[in-house]
Amino acid sequence: MMTTDDFSRLNTLSEKAMNETASRNELKEFNELLDEWNDCVEFNLLNGLRDL
Repeated sequence: MMTTDDFSRLNTLSEKAMNETASRNELKEFNELLDEWNDCVEFNLLNGLRDL
């Protein structure tokens, strides 16, 4: 589950990535957090469909 801190970090890293100021390690962290975010969204969507 993604925490509020994880979400804030994802936003910070996305801004750095768009401005091309992110380091290689930050880009790796961004990708990991983005995968976690996508998993949360997918999980919530599937649970929402199940409850219909």
